[in-house]
Amino acid sequence: MQRFTRFVQLVDRACQAVVAALVCAIVAVVFAQVIFRYAVVRPLFWGDELARYLFIWISFLGAAVAMGSRLHYGFDYLMEKSPAALRGVVGILTSLLAVGFFLVCLVYGVQSIAVVSAQRSPALQISMAWVYAALPTGSVLMLLHLVDQMLPSAGKYGVEGVA
Repeated sequence: MQRFTRFVQLVDRACQAVVAALVCAIVAVVFAQVIFRYAVVRPLFWGDELARYLFIWISFLGAAVAMGSRLHYGFDYLMEKSPAALRGVVGILTSLLAVGFFLVCLVYGVQSIAVVSAQRSPALQISMAWVYAALPTGSVLMLLHLVDQMLPSAGKYGVEGVA
């Protein structure tokens, strides 16, 4: 179990680096779009589309990073508002519901990739499968964090911190 926790931490650090790189890329693309639109008066035809797709990936990967850092407000709120005697049960139930939700997102995300794989984006002409892959990728990463937090060896969380 310690190996799994270390693996999840390694994946999380890599995910954080990817999110940071994507944020830098979206800032650069939007800045270039503004410069080209107003200073050069020739807007980049692909800038808006790329920024949109980067934002989608940042959202799903950022959600996974937040899950790993236990920064999702809803889980903490439920735990705080639950009676002390029920916090362990509420934590387990919310974790199981979240696992179910992410499994559904994973299955339907993979199915949607198969549906859109032949479709090309209008400006960039990339397969839309790359854009849709953000959903199952984020789901897998969030599942890894949930499983790690639910393991008994996750001593920093304990039974009360499972959520």
